[in-house]
Order: sequence, then structure tokens, then C-alpha cells
Amino acid sequence: MAEKARQQRDTVDKMDEVDAEIQVICEQSERESGSSASTRVLAHHPALVKALRNFRGLLAKEGMLEAPLKELIRLKIARLNACRY
Repeated sequence: MAEKARQQRDTVDKMDEVDAEIQVICEQSERESGSSASTRVLAHHPALVKALRNFRGLLAKEGMLEAPLKELIRLKIARLNACRY
């Protein structure tokens, strides 16, 4: 079981084994947040990564609040939860 977990962990680090669109999403995540670790974990399920990207895009662009205020809210929530976001 530990060997299987190690192999799964290794595959998320081998970005040349995922399709080009997932690589681009991981690179974008790295630029925007300084880490693509969670995106690389999700890369085991490419359809989920793509759906989550689309969902996050809608959250950022749609709604009553402007994007900078949404980001401040995310940062405040992360701080309140002791998250290093």
C-alpha cells in the first residue's frame, strides 16, 4: 500500500506525462499562488482540473464584487484559518 501511495505521489511530479492543457493550468497556478501542488494532485483526474479551472474563472469574473475585493476576502479567510494561502 505504501508503495502505491509513493507511486501516485511521484506521478503528479512528472508533468511531462500529463496533457499540455493540464501543464498550462499547473504553470498558471504556480505563477498565481507560488505553488501548483494541489493542482498537480488533481492532475490524476484531468477532467476535474479543467472543471475546477472553469469554476474558479466564473467565481473570479462573475458576481457583485470586484476581483480585487474577492482576493482580499480570500486572503482574510485564509488568515483566519491559519492557512498559508
